[in-house]
This record gives sequence, structure tokens and C-alpha cells, in this order.
Amino acid sequence: MFRLLTAGFAVALVGLTGNSVAAEEKDKTTWVREVGEITLTFEIGKDTAKYTVAFGENACTVTAKLTRDKDLIKSEVTDVEVKGNFPNPPKKGDKVSFKWVEKDDKATVSELEGDNVEGAKEVVEGEYKKKK
Repeated sequence: MFRLLTAGFAVALVGLTGNSVAAEEKDKTTWVREVGEITLTFEIGKDTAKYTVAFGENACTVTAKLTRDKDLIKSEVTDVEVKGNFPNPPKKGDKVSFKWVEKDDKATVSELEGDNVEGAKEVVEGEYKKKK
């Protein structure tokens, strides 16, 4: 379970670029996926994203800068914050890419690739619901 949690977090990413924090916060959409006791939260903006993986009191929040090419999102970790006993969190500079398709209040992640994503597909890939 922890291996899936750790691998799932390789995708969790957010970063701040030249935009103001207030403008960036306003432009983000939050998406949530629950897999068993693991909750994944993606806050995706135009150029940045914040990905959080939580399992009980253990959590890891990754900040990343984004680039997009149609439905493909590429993320590079710019910061990592760990709470509790979160095993093998991603490192600054890790890169991950995945296909991201939004339709109405749902989004689908597929084709996950990148640094430290072994075992992550089972947790990360699938359907996310827009948080209202």
C-alpha cells in the first residue's frame, strides 16, 4: 500500500511562476480521486499544479511547474512538503507526464510516465471529480 502511495505521489505536483499568488489561486481547478484509503487532490492551473497524496495522517504535497501540449501535461517538481511518515517522496527536479482529459465535472488521467512512477498507475490513472 505504501509503495502505491509513494508511486502515486510522483504525479502530485505544483509551482508558482511569474504570476501573482492570488491570480494563480483563482485560476486553479481542484480535482479529487479516492482509491481505498488514499486521497489524491490535484489543483491544476495554467502553468502550475499542486498535487497532494494523503493516507490517514501521512501526506505529501508536491509543487510543480506545468507545460501542456493538447491533452498531455508535463510536470517538473519545484517543491515537496511531507507530513507524518510518508515513504520515498519525490525529489525536486523529478519529471512526470500524463494524458489529462476533462469533460464536464470529470477528468481522466492515463498514460502516466516519468521519474519514480513504478506502481503508480493503479492509483493515479483513472477518473477524478471536480471539487465544487
